[in-house]
Amino acid sequence: MSIMYKNVLILTNCTGRKRTGSQAITLPPASLRGSLSSIAKTWRRSTRLAPRTRTAAETYVGRSFAEARHISANLGADLFILSAGLGIVAADELVPHYDLTVVDGSNSVRPLLSNLGMKASDWWAALLSAFGNQRSVRSLVETHPNYLVLVALPSSYLEMVAEDLEELSDSELKRVRIFSSSKGRSVVSERVRNVVLPYDDRLEGSEFPGTRNDFAQRALRHFTETLGAHRLSLQNAEHAVLTALTAMSPRQIPVRTRKTDEEIMKLLTLKWSKFDGSSTRLLRYLRDDALVACEQSRFRNLWLTVGQHQVNGK
Repeated sequence: MSIMYKNVLILTNCTGRKRTGSQAITLPPASLRGSLSSIAKTWRRSTRLAPRTRTAAETYVGRSFAEARHISANLGADLFILSAGLGIVAADELVPHYDLTVVDGSNSVRPLLSNLGMKASDWWAALLSAFGNQRSVRSLVETHPNYLVLVALPSSYLEMVAEDLEELSDSELKRVRIFSSSKGRSVVSERVRNVVLPYDDRLEGSEFPGTRNDFAQRALRHFTETLGAHRLSLQNAEHAVLTALTAMSPRQIPVRTRKTDEEIMKLLTLKWSKFDGSSTRLLRYLRDDALVACEQSRFRNLWLTVGQHQVNGK
């Protein structure tokens, strides 16, 4: 059974990697006192005062966002970004240069939430209270009543908006398709889980292999480009995904060793000239040749440190 929606909308997550411009605004330590609500309001004031010289589409970089932009262009779909710092923004909206995330790493709200005994969804609720509910997932779906809404989010972002998604009516939820990892499926309610497509690690055996960070977007690309399943009913789309996955095998992941920051930076320094300082090539060297385990955000910070040392001639 085919269901043709006249319009398609894609919601993807923001990325830690952004094109630099003005000084990025962050949550200063002095502001991390008081209730979560007051902290979110302080953050809102900071973003309101910050200059806005680039659109969201021009700001975010990295494969996950590039995949979402590619799919959006291919489908002629509207593109929106779910940001832990701004709420939901349209791709053509001017945004400030900021640094705040819900995932582990620098300028993450996770330590703050942990200290307060709260969850990522509590931060999202406080953010919406400060920025307005027009920045919510529910508002996005409600204000696009004739759209098929394709949501590609990693588990950390899906967990953040799990309660927001739960607010959708049954008829609104029927127009939503969610793409995430197996872990992502576990962080939403059973009701919302019904619209999460059954992608798993077998996707790595498709024509769209990649990293954990871009799994959701690669699943969405396989869904729309290889299967054309955005034209199908939810039941038929699920069947198409499961049938395709049956013919695939998970990629064999080599055993990688863990090393300290100092050890990894030494390896990067030794190979810096060979790979012209390319972050992509150096990460591939670490993982594929040196067989070192290094999460992407951690690698990014170490790569920036080594790059600064190279510039300073140290």
